[in-house]
Amino acid sequence: MLFNSFSFLIFFPIFLLLYFRINAKHQWKLLLLSGYFFYGSFAPKYLLILVAITLNDFFAGKKIEDATTKSEKKKWLFLSIAMNLGILIFFKYVNFIDDNIRNLFELLHLPYFVPQTWFDKIIVPVGVSFITFQSLSYTIDIYKGLIKPERDLGYFATFTAFWPVMVNGPIERAKNLLPQLQEHHSFEYNRVRDGLIRMLFGFFKKLVIADRLAFFVDDMYLHFNDVSGWTIIVGGFLFFFQVYCDFSGYSDIALGAAKIMGINITENFKRPFFSKNLAEFWTRWHVSLSTWLTDYVFFYLGAYKAKGLKVVFNVVFVLAICGLWHGANYPMILAFTMIGIAMAIRYLWQFNIVRNIKPSNAYKLFDKYFPEWGHVLVTVSILVFCFLLFRVHTAQMEWNRMHIDDPVSWWHIAGLLYSKMFHLGSAAYFQEWINHKGIVEFICGIAFLIILLVIEFLIGDKTIEKTISERAKPIRWVIYILLTLAITWFGVYNNTSFVYFQY
Repeated sequence: MLFNSFSFLIFFPIFLLLYFRINAKHQWKLLLLSGYFFYGSFAPKYLLILVAITLNDFFAGKKIEDATTKSEKKKWLFLSIAMNLGILIFFKYVNFIDDNIRNLFELLHLPYFVPQTWFDKIIVPVGVSFITFQSLSYTIDIYKGLIKPERDLGYFATFTAFWPVMVNGPIERAKNLLPQLQEHHSFEYNRVRDGLIRMLFGFFKKLVIADRLAFFVDDMYLHFNDVSGWTIIVGGFLFFFQVYCDFSGYSDIALGAAKIMGINITENFKRPFFSKNLAEFWTRWHVSLSTWLTDYVFFYLGAYKAKGLKVVFNVVFVLAICGLWHGANYPMILAFTMIGIAMAIRYLWQFNIVRNIKPSNAYKLFDKYFPEWGHVLVTVSILVFCFLLFRVHTAQMEWNRMHIDDPVSWWHIAGLLYSKMFHLGSAAYFQEWINHKGIVEFICGIAFLIILLVIEFLIGDKTIEKTISERAKPIRWVIYILLTLAITWFGVYNNTSFVYFQY
């Protein structure tokens, strides 16, 4: 059930009506049933995976707490990790692994006896990466002594099946979410109003901006043979903003829906396009994943406490893992690895050069007169360059599906895009690209994107709902009406999926 679907518009009001009228001690049961209904609406068989993860981590968590020796605790933690990663690897990565082994055997001219059809019918369950990471953090936190295990299976099942976040994040921690699920939440006008504002803002990002920019982004990638420098640069920036509006739009809808229920979940985006460097961007973009990888992988490797090349390895490795989490394909892994390399270079620059030249007058002048927006522009440009690879794999799949007799490799598409990007003297295909979906659509997409960036600049670190709720009542209603009209008149209603649903 997509948030931007008609079925959700029916489901959510009915759920809220029952949620606020039901007896306090039964609210969690409704949350649990609605979570299973929501997830099962994609495919009922997915529920078996959800049940398996829930039972495994519930009992593993209790066993970790009850174990008397460290080795025994490790044994149960390993069981939890093996189960979660086993499910994730089987459904999401087994095809990728099989293809690589097959290609290696062919390269070495060795026989490979596994039929290619064995794994072709495996479908990646919706949001499996989010569900496994959220549940896995629960047992790791118990092992580290940060939380106590939940002794009630019903409450824990409600945690793993909390529907606003289960298929597309944010990746919640048990310390934050579990206690809230056990509380009674009554109807509160101000809280419900704020939640609805946040949901409206999310629908505005998704329907009005992301899905409109998708027209031009899809067209650019499918015409990789025709595009030239300016088309790739403009299209690259549009794709970056499309991903942001799509994913942060989903997060806003999830945050708003949870807020209406009386539950506070993690802010997943904190104005990432105003980051002045890549490290800052990492703390503002997909916050729940970046903090998960920082807490459970980066710190385990030694974080910045290590020295020299070990730090470089830590940074690049964590970003490569982030890319692998996003997709079982080389372009995605390479895209995030490139970001990791850029972050590592910046670390070496700061640690070895900047701290030595900082006292100099030349550096002080540079620091004083190089504007913040310059740092922002450089940061975003690096990310756009890396993110070009984000869509290469899906572009390859789409091209090969449409041109069975003329298949291409992902590196062929990537090579063309990167080589043509620097041909700034040519604007080939640019006019056709704009006209393909219409100049009006293009202008609308750019105009609303600028409006969004201005809004985010003006509200600063405040949330959109807090900013609007502080205004006088007439102004608030003008904003409500404008947002609703923008979604109604300019929204794209073709029931498109959210970008991160495949993860």
